[in-house]
Amino acid sequence: MKRKLSAALFTIVLLCVCFCGSAFATKKPSIEVITLQVQWGNNCAWNPTFYYRNNTNKAMKYIDFYTTAYNRVGDPVSAFATKKLTVVGPDQPFRVIKNVDAQLNMNRQLSDDSPFKYYTNTDYFVSIGDDDILTPVYCDLHGNFFVVPDTDDSDSCTYLSDDEVQNAMCNRVASFSDIWWKSNVIDHINVDYAVVTYMDGSRETVRNADNGAHRGIRLQNPPFVQQLAQYQAVYNYKDYLKLNPDLAEVFGTNQKALFEHFVTNGMKEGRQGNYQFNLAAYKTNNPDLVAAFGNSNVKYYEHYISNGKAEGRIAS
Repeated sequence: MKRKLSAALFTIVLLCVCFCGSAFATKKPSIEVITLQVQWGNNCAWNPTFYYRNNTNKAMKYIDFYTTAYNRVGDPVSAFATKKLTVVGPDQPFRVIKNVDAQLNMNRQLSDDSPFKYYTNTDYFVSIGDDDILTPVYCDLHGNFFVVPDTDDSDSCTYLSDDEVQNAMCNRVASFSDIWWKSNVIDHINVDYAVVTYMDGSRETVRNADNGAHRGIRLQNPPFVQQLAQYQAVYNYKDYLKLNPDLAEVFGTNQKALFEHFVTNGMKEGRQGNYQFNLAAYKTNNPDLVAAFGNSNVKYYEHYISNGKAEGRIAS
């Protein structure tokens, strides 16, 4: 009996350790550096600029970033490589705010049908890719956040996912123009840790401020034109509105919301996304597919996209 109890207790402890470990592994640092930019010269670096966010629910009074210059093998470049860089608050917790009064801009290169034709600037940035490129975030007419990874290609406009909006965007900047490092072996600058003093007087040392999961992200969505191209055989937003007037009342001309509705709900419900594909007609004219797919509506759309259209199957 004792052995059974001991085994059960060990199992419970092990499970707790696993769950707790997972929780700690996914917990965001209280202060998170989204990117750190410095200016580089011959054997020197200066003007470190932090783009960061307060991930707590408390206002921060001071943030001390202990920042070090390293050589290419990961050692500090000198005895004075580490500098304490202090941000004076109050620094409020990160919140997603849509500025409805922001000035409306127009991209003349885009067609009137583009959801990115009219946009507003925001105070937010994200860090993208291995090169840690700081990218500004914009809003379309309906308040959807998007980025333009390639400023020379308007087709690169990409909507941020809800996860990226909540966790990868930052809006705090601190620059130190009087700080510099000089060495003939300097390779990179890192934040070793940060010490946060909160407005309530409490303090916290954050060891992973500079290596969070949201620095140098891979965008979760492809560019919007690519998303639309994937479904163009069965979907067109203007047709979707005309064929489903109830959605017009809910989403208006919000192209992002309409497309997401079609992908997540519309196909399941058998809604018609354009005048070229009608689910009932596709079923009637292709009994072999009915035998294969039954009532799984989405599979008919997917089949027409991948094979049916190319095979010349009747779909309307």
